[in-house]
Amino acid sequence: MDSLPKKFDVARCPLCGQANDCQLCTSAAYKGPCWCMQVKIPDELLAQIPEAARNKACLCRDCVMQFHRSRNATTSPVKILPGDFYFENSLMVFTAAYLLRRGYCCGSNCRHCPYAEAARII
Repeated sequence: MDSLPKKFDVARCPLCGQANDCQLCTSAAYKGPCWCMQVKIPDELLAQIPEAARNKACLCRDCVMQFHRSRNATTSPVKILPGDFYFENSLMVFTAAYLLRRGYCCGSNCRHCPYAEAARII
């Protein structure tokens, strides 16, 4: 999306146009903290927002997660440290501390996902 119409919907993502589910941009009653407070939104992604929408419309979760996934496919993964996981029934379970350091929700419904709470609020 190269430019925005003069009047654009602040409840829509300026990159893809879908609902951004922002608690601050909605006219609905306050329901708690916004999902974006739980994720890292890189400056490189914010730079992709058209200038007319910067600081006026929020990105959607899909655009943020897609950016993280594509960037992580080309960069080295976050180092797994002792205490970042445990085994349960021969499955590796990551801790919330590790998932926070990774910086995004992978969408795998992880048991200790720190981003799941923000998703339930919306």
